[in-house]
Amino acid sequence: MAVLAVVLYAAFAFDIPYRNKVDDFATCIAAGNTVLRSYPEQCQDEKGNTYVNEIASSSLSDMVRLINPSAGAPIASPVSITGEARGPWYFEASFPVEVISSDGAVLGKGIAQAKGDWMTPEFVPFTATITFAPGSVEAGAIRLRNANPSGDPSRDYHVDVPVKFASRASGTTTAACRPTGCSGQICSDQDVVSTCEYQPKYACYANARCERQADGKCGWTETPSLRACLNNPPRE
Repeated sequence: MAVLAVVLYAAFAFDIPYRNKVDDFATCIAAGNTVLRSYPEQCQDEKGNTYVNEIASSSLSDMVRLINPSAGAPIASPVSITGEARGPWYFEASFPVEVISSDGAVLGKGIAQAKGDWMTPEFVPFTATITFAPGSVEAGAIRLRNANPSGDPSRDYHVDVPVKFASRASGTTTAACRPTGCSGQICSDQDVVSTCEYQPKYACYANARCERQADGKCGWTETPSLRACLNNPPRE
């Protein structure tokens, strides 16, 4: 009888490590460990080891959705976007968004803000506004990035929604920005007629950069040297 008791105890004791073995996300959850609030989900065991619930790229569309503008729609700067994302896509009620060109260059950035309680696995509405400068690019995408406070690139996810840029979609051509006006004091992509009374500050624009700004319009780029000149223009 005593021998049988020893055998049963040994079987039970040696079975404990096997039953509680943790080597992936599923077994970590099954062992009753803590699930961290992140995307993708992570489980942390008693030893501090972290196991990530790997997410197939095909399932990302079930995490975040762009409602407006719709896919393929023409957009102009600034563009206001609306959509919905599940709570784990956010961190502190926000996540980054971008407008990118067809070759992946970032044309503008913004922050999507949750319009409700984001501490939920359900979809939560969001809004954002992005200012961008497409230049001569015809098409691109609105990129919805997940919030990734860990900074680990392997946990970065995004969904791209293709769009067109209005100035190109309409068939118009965006001309180059250039100095114009009677004294070259105006920066525009069209010829501008102005009155010809001269002001000392106009001399500051002789070496300034006339180029397209973040809002898509032509303007003088405000450099430290231009600001200093305008504050103390040369006197003849």
